Amino acid sequence: MDEFKNKNIIVIGAGPAGLTAGFEISKTKRFNVNILEKDKVVGGLSKTTVYNGCKFDIGPHHFLTHSDKVEVWWKKVMEGESKKGNKFIHLKRFTRIYYKRHFFHYPLQALDAILGLGLLEGFLCVLSYIKIRLFPIKKVESFQDWVTNQFGYRLFSIFFKTYTEKVWGINCNQISSDWASERIKGFSLSKAIFYAFFGKFFKKNAPRTLADTFYYPELGAGTLWSKTADIILENNNSQITLNEKVIQIKHEDKNIKSILTYNTSLGVHALKKFNEHICDFVFSTMPLRDLILALDPLPEEIVISAANKLSYRGLITVNLIVNKKNICPDHWLYIHEKTVEMGRVGNMNNFSLKMSDNKNHTALSLEYFSFVDSDFWNKSDTELLELGKIELEKIGLVNKNLILNGMILREHEAYPVYDKNYKENLNIVKNYLLKFNNLYLMGRNGLHQYNNMDIAMLSAFDATEKFLGNFDRENIYLAGHKKNIELNL
Repeated sequence: MDEFKNKNIIVIGAGPAGLTAGFEISKTKRFNVNILEKDKVVGGLSKTTVYNGCKFDIGPHHFLTHSDKVEVWWKKVMEGESKKGNKFIHLKRFTRIYYKRHFFHYPLQALDAILGLGLLEGFLCVLSYIKIRLFPIKKVESFQDWVTNQFGYRLFSIFFKTYTEKVWGINCNQISSDWASERIKGFSLSKAIFYAFFGKFFKKNAPRTLADTFYYPELGAGTLWSKTADIILENNNSQITLNEKVIQIKHEDKNIKSILTYNTSLGVHALKKFNEHICDFVFSTMPLRDLILALDPLPEEIVISAANKLSYRGLITVNLIVNKKNICPDHWLYIHEKTVEMGRVGNMNNFSLKMSDNKNHTALSLEYFSFVDSDFWNKSDTELLELGKIELEKIGLVNKNLILNGMILREHEAYPVYDKNYKENLNIVKNYLLKFNNLYLMGRNGLHQYNNMDIAMLSAFDATEKFLGNFDRENIYLAGHKKNIELNL
């Protein structure tokens, strides 16, 4: 069956989903695999950047999953890294919410919440919950409707509304209820209270959002993906092409034939030189909007219009080196405060002390969410660094004079937006893409599905298993057909 080997596989994107797919296909040693990545490094949203000796994730990433397959995969990839000083460590999670100059433990702890909110506010929250249980919103259309039904409006307004609107940039009543049901599955105030009092006895059955441990590579989340890339490249038939942005996808007779790219590192000279990658199969993690608009020929107007209505939220991280240790015990601080723009603070030191250049310094990552066509997105790095310093001092976390320096990272399409009409537009786009015989979609942006790293990986497992299964069935059929022809001759 040699004639069926060495098919050209193109994987678009070297984030967790793309690298997982590349890894799974490459290890069969049956195909030519080329992973195209527009960035200068692998890892996607899970990369780690080094600045002045400190290491920063794009917002800290934790390795947490309910999938045994994913956890075993992670550990297998990290084998041998401990000898290089990069253990895959097991950490006990500590996270809090900052609201009205008070820090609330997350997951919820009953006494802490009562003391933080005050007896009166706590009592009003319970009354609000009882009211919604007696008179629930019957036509649940938005994120606000869904969460209010689960927790009551008062708790929704305290612990969900402000942060959620910072992330998505739209009012909670304009966000689809699908997002809430996916991110807060099977959770309610009654469960929150139950696990607050009795959680230590029922950890095994607790919802994912209450998980209190996770894994982390000592030298940053991105190091696991760099190691994955190294393993892929051990196969002579596999390559990873960096700084390669997809601009055109040529197709014919329901098959993608080739992909046109340019090298982003060439600056203004990039558009003078294109690279064409001939392909037999394509695994894509690129945003669906960009995928549709890159097709040649383009689809009908209804598909283009639907794709253009799929929107994305950008992420800016303000990464600061602070001349102070032990700033806070948290891995993450969720900022539910309207007086500041920041949405979350990640303390890289609490993930691993090896993330900082100096035992007396702390590496902090501040997350800001923005649409890429906004004035905020277009602020200069200097303006953003100054804003980060001011806001850290404003919430009482760090004196701005202790901040030594910092740098800015921007991700254009960090979060696919679940607005009220997203599902209709997504269905139009996906139904069109289903017609391609050799295209597999996966990952957060490739499916327009906001999910965690392990779910993105599972989508890659699904895609590669389907592909390898279909390929083997086709080969068995063709080989048998050829044998029959030879026998007839």
